[in-house]
Amino acid sequence: MEKLFGHSHKDQVVLFDPALASQNIGDEIISTSACKWLRPLFTDEFVLHVSSHQKMSFRYKRYLNDSKLTFVLGSNLLKSGMLFGFRQWDVSVFDTFQINDAVLVGCGWHTYEKHIDLYSRLLYRRLLSDRYFHSVRDEYAKKKLEEMGITNVLNTGCATMWGFTPDYCAGLPKTKAANVVATLTDYNQDPERDERMLSTLVHNYEKVSLWMQGNGDRGYAASLPSFAKCEVIPSTLDAFDAALNQEDADYVGTRLHGGIRALQHGRRSLIIAIDNRAREMHKDFNIPVLERDEIEKLGDWIFGESATDIRIPVDEIERFLGQFR
Repeated sequence: MEKLFGHSHKDQVVLFDPALASQNIGDEIISTSACKWLRPLFTDEFVLHVSSHQKMSFRYKRYLNDSKLTFVLGSNLLKSGMLFGFRQWDVSVFDTFQINDAVLVGCGWHTYEKHIDLYSRLLYRRLLSDRYFHSVRDEYAKKKLEEMGITNVLNTGCATMWGFTPDYCAGLPKTKAANVVATLTDYNQDPERDERMLSTLVHNYEKVSLWMQGNGDRGYAASLPSFAKCEVIPSTLDAFDAALNQEDADYVGTRLHGGIRALQHGRRSLIIAIDNRAREMHKDFNIPVLERDEIEKLGDWIFGESATDIRIPVDEIERFLGQFR
């Protein structure tokens, strides 16, 4: 059927994909994990990937019109200040003519915020589906959406951790490996504590490998004294996966999704919490976390025996995915 802004695309599923045009490979980890769970539900449909980071042209938006379903694949892209502030999901009220039934998949709130402005409330109410359950990353994001009157929300955790069943976690190592893979975060720096993390790893592992998940991580890491004693893993997901697959290694670092990827590869992992994302996911699901201002306790984790006891919300995940079967 001919539509006002283009043609009907009822055999098409749209994915707002954070991995496209991103300077953070963590977005690729989120995207590949979400697609792993969604693709089996839509084997006959054409799947269109659209960058969530970039503003779409009017000509491109016509491809979104009247699609079968539209999903927003994770990351911490929900926030207040959508009119004038920085937007990880670059949408405006004008986009709601084409996007007005979008479904969130493991999305989180950008940072702790007390107030949600009226424009952002109206925008999300127009953008997001009222027919389907939304999936959010943690209870904080769920409560922020409920503040706006969006109550069809399930706290499923991030799609990256949906495979962390009790049986899977029981098979993860409990004691120290010979080597360690580490990460740092360029946009949230604490040189004193980050150097202490690196130096502790250098003194207690045979080899420390640094993976640069973000575009600015190498420059920051190189400013720390212990950087010279570390090996550098190329900034690709394939290289990170290879390091996790080929070596007897733990993971320690400030990159949340670097740590989750290591867990996906069966590695004993400790995420150093530097913002609300790791803190809220630890609070809700018990992902292994150490606060950066408690970095002096890192040695206790390295030489201690620690079971990984992540508790994923199985019923909520199944309820979310089941609505599309």
